[in-house]
Amino acid sequence: MIPSGEYCVVEMKIAPLAVSVLLLVVSLFGVSRAYSLPAETSVTEEVTLLDYEHQGRFDYLVSVKPSHLYGPEPQEPPPPPPETMKYPAAIVERLNVTFSYSFVPDRPAGVVSEEVEVRAIMVNPSVTELQEVVLLPRTSRTGDFTVNFPVDIDFVSADNITIGDNISGRELVITAYVYAALETEDGPFFESFSQSLPVRARGPILEMEGVLGFTSEGYIGDLTYEQRGEFGYDVFLKADSDFGAIALKPPPTLSPTPLPTSTIGPESVVMTRLIEDMSVSFSYHLDAGLPIAEPDETVMVEAVLENPEKWSKTFELVPQTARRGDFTVSFPLDLAGYSELFNAIQQETGGPAEARSLAVRVRVHASVRTDYGTIDEYFFQSLSTDLTGDTLTWSDNLTKSQPGSIKTTRVVPRIETFLGLPVSQTRIWLVVVAVIVFLLCGFCVFLYLRSRRFGPAAAERVASQARKKYRNIIVEVREMPEVKQGETVLLLDSLDDLVRTAESLLKPVLHKAEGQRHIYCVFDASTRYEYHSSMSF
Repeated sequence: MIPSGEYCVVEMKIAPLAVSVLLLVVSLFGVSRAYSLPAETSVTEEVTLLDYEHQGRFDYLVSVKPSHLYGPEPQEPPPPPPETMKYPAAIVERLNVTFSYSFVPDRPAGVVSEEVEVRAIMVNPSVTELQEVVLLPRTSRTGDFTVNFPVDIDFVSADNITIGDNISGRELVITAYVYAALETEDGPFFESFSQSLPVRARGPILEMEGVLGFTSEGYIGDLTYEQRGEFGYDVFLKADSDFGAIALKPPPTLSPTPLPTSTIGPESVVMTRLIEDMSVSFSYHLDAGLPIAEPDETVMVEAVLENPEKWSKTFELVPQTARRGDFTVSFPLDLAGYSELFNAIQQETGGPAEARSLAVRVRVHASVRTDYGTIDEYFFQSLSTDLTGDTLTWSDNLTKSQPGSIKTTRVVPRIETFLGLPVSQTRIWLVVVAVIVFLLCGFCVFLYLRSRRFGPAAAERVASQARKKYRNIIVEVREMPEVKQGETVLLLDSLDDLVRTAESLLKPVLHKAEGQRHIYCVFDASTRYEYHSSMSF
């Protein structure tokens, strides 16, 4: 039975209940998912034990020709020696001649032993048979040597020289003969050398050759050498000459004054036409950041001359060489020689050459054992230039680094996450949320059931029961009369009180439904009795 108090009617939607149930299902799924996931797992990861770096650096030093650009300023070459030296024959008493010899190989060779002899031949057009005089008998020498011998001139007349046993003629040719023997790895090697010094009579003048030096080049196998000879002499004048008993020497051969060599490095612009020679070095270092043993390395340097996409030729600059720890290797780089060789190959092969590429390539193999493992790697670095350029320009950096590392794998624990938090924390929060949602859902169910009991349908049931109970006295109306001026309105607490009042006054009970509100009213003259029924909570 409905209480006699005020009935409140609230329209209760099902949407909040549906949302709360959905949130509960989602939170329970989240809890289930969180507890199905492991809080911690083991994973295999790669770990770096040692970082290291191969470091290579090219450096070079260029010797440049004397120039106004780099200095010192170039000098004029000295004048050449005179073709002949002339002396008055009447005051010449005698000659003393020297001869020097040297054997100059392009690399260290064995011991050189020689035999030397000097002979003179008188040239006389009127005598068909050559007249010869031995000035120095055959003599043994070792290495570079100098010999001297006199030439006794008895008489010089017009166009005639007389020496010895009335041997006379226009020209006396003094010739030195050298027979050399060189000890090499492949056995002894024999060579000969000769040089002549003419002495001529020209009227009252005795003429001596002005050019006194001579060089002969030769080779055997891969050994190149030079044989150098040079005559010297003293002309002794007679004591009764106007100049007294003095000795005259030939004028010294003037050589260019040695100029200090200018050298420039990578910090300067190098004009290729002024390059005299060039020395290149390569330095290597293995940096591990931690103390390690000195690595064992092998290094090889090559030069590659190339017409790109057509031909290339490789030259060995530094043969494969063993090194230990940090090292530096140096080698010459003949840019002019490579340019000439390029031209020669182009003439042989024909076709255009858009570029004349010269590359220096270094290969280093480094190996070292560390506490963390073995480093066994190759390091490559190159340096290239175009020989057609007016300036020496490298297309690569002079320095290069190549990083590396020694790594291993290990199993480590990993905290699993769910919804951005560690699984263990997510479980706690999801349980708390599930409990809150569960309580909210229960509250929504309570509201829903209460609305079912005391909502609009319940109010209609109460009104229907009242109509049935008091069907003889309740009258349904569409509109209630307006409250008149001076009319008294009395609100009663219950429908039963209103019905008893109506029965005592013999008046009907008027009933009007306004939505969820029901109005019951009894009119008696200027007094109006009312009861209002509604469902709320």
